[in-house]
Amino acid sequence: MYARVVVFSWSYALDMKLVLAVLCLAVGASAWPQFVNDHHADLAHRQQTVNRLLYRSTEPLRFDELEAAAANFHPDADTSLYKDNGVAVKHLLKELEDHRLLEKHHWFSLFNTRQREEALMLFDVLMNCKTWDTAVNNAAYFRERVNEGEFVYALYAAVIHSNLGEGIVLPPLYEVTPHMFTNSEVIQKAYTAKMTQTPGKFRMEFTGSQKNPEQRVAYFGEDIGMNVHHVTWHLDFPFWWNDAYGYHLDRKGELFFWAHHQLTARFDAERLSNNLDVVDELYWDKPIREGFAPHTTYRYGGEFPTRPDNAKFEDVDGIIRVRDMIIHETRIRDAIAQGYITAADGTKIDIRNSEGIDHLGDIIESSLYSPNAQYYGALHNSAHVILGRQADPHGKFNLPPSCGIHGEKYPDHQPMGFPLDRRIPDERVFLSSDNNAYTIVKVYFKGEH
Repeated sequence: MYARVVVFSWSYALDMKLVLAVLCLAVGASAWPQFVNDHHADLAHRQQTVNRLLYRSTEPLRFDELEAAAANFHPDADTSLYKDNGVAVKHLLKELEDHRLLEKHHWFSLFNTRQREEALMLFDVLMNCKTWDTAVNNAAYFRERVNEGEFVYALYAAVIHSNLGEGIVLPPLYEVTPHMFTNSEVIQKAYTAKMTQTPGKFRMEFTGSQKNPEQRVAYFGEDIGMNVHHVTWHLDFPFWWNDAYGYHLDRKGELFFWAHHQLTARFDAERLSNNLDVVDELYWDKPIREGFAPHTTYRYGGEFPTRPDNAKFEDVDGIIRVRDMIIHETRIRDAIAQGYITAADGTKIDIRNSEGIDHLGDIIESSLYSPNAQYYGALHNSAHVILGRQADPHGKFNLPPSCGIHGEKYPDHQPMGFPLDRRIPDERVFLSSDNNAYTIVKVYFKGEH
């Protein structure tokens, strides 16, 4: 009897310990950070949806769920699904119904004012969607109806800047629009391999020959990763950004300066390492010394135009004049020398302080943050346009724009890209002219001014 009692007591103790252990685990689990599996599954599903929306963007949708949304979803049926009560989606639908949008199978350029406006119409719709499902349904619907380039740009920008896109990793643009990053020879070989069902690996050569000294640094200027970095940076900090989209891009003008200065500084280092002079400025009243043949073809619209050596800048009909570039640059340099920017209302904005470089970047690019875009123009953006249109400035041959007007084959890819960046009034001119150099005391003692 005693032995049985002991056994009973021992197993009872074991049971109590087990119960106590289970309770401890339960309490610990309730206190543990909520890495819920459903969240990961939801994010994975969203990632898959974005990838499918971008899959073969020039072809119809291939996935049942998205095909159904494109066919059956009515964007303006329930305006309560949008933060702006459907204002943006109604506007885009009106433009679509009136056949005012750019047709499909046509090249797209962010620096074409009308094409950019159309892409931002779709971006505005996606940014105003309250839920993920609403955004996906709109994306699928308009993917089948708007220009492919405008759709890809709007979707990338929306995923980057909308809270709905948090956690999503966008595929690199060279996977979505490979023709914008690779030579036409490689694209043609890939087409042939696909049609003949012959697997293959193709080596992409540089655009020039050994007779061109600039080919010594082609490994840098024509690097796909570097060009993707550049276009992605401008997606993160777009010049068209309006704070009405939900937040302010802090010190955007200063970051614009910094990014382009870093690119130019690195390029100078590569040139010196290859026995070449540092890159010179671009002069509006002098010939463009270096020509460029991109060896690249649009998906639709023909080849990227070439530019011969020593071409002279010409006015681009109806868009920009060389004289305007000179005038705007002179005004910016005057502002640097005088130490202030004149705002649109006539007030003076001091640039002899820590915010000065930010204001200066805003007027040079120029972004919507520019305090006086009408007076100072858009030096950087207009330079892209005028450089990209020199192959056919008067529209005589109806050529598409060249590399200079695109972010993917950014002028980094061609010899004139870095002179264009160099032409941007260097922040070192601004800093050295009006701000005294730091002393040892100021560097080591933060309270010293």
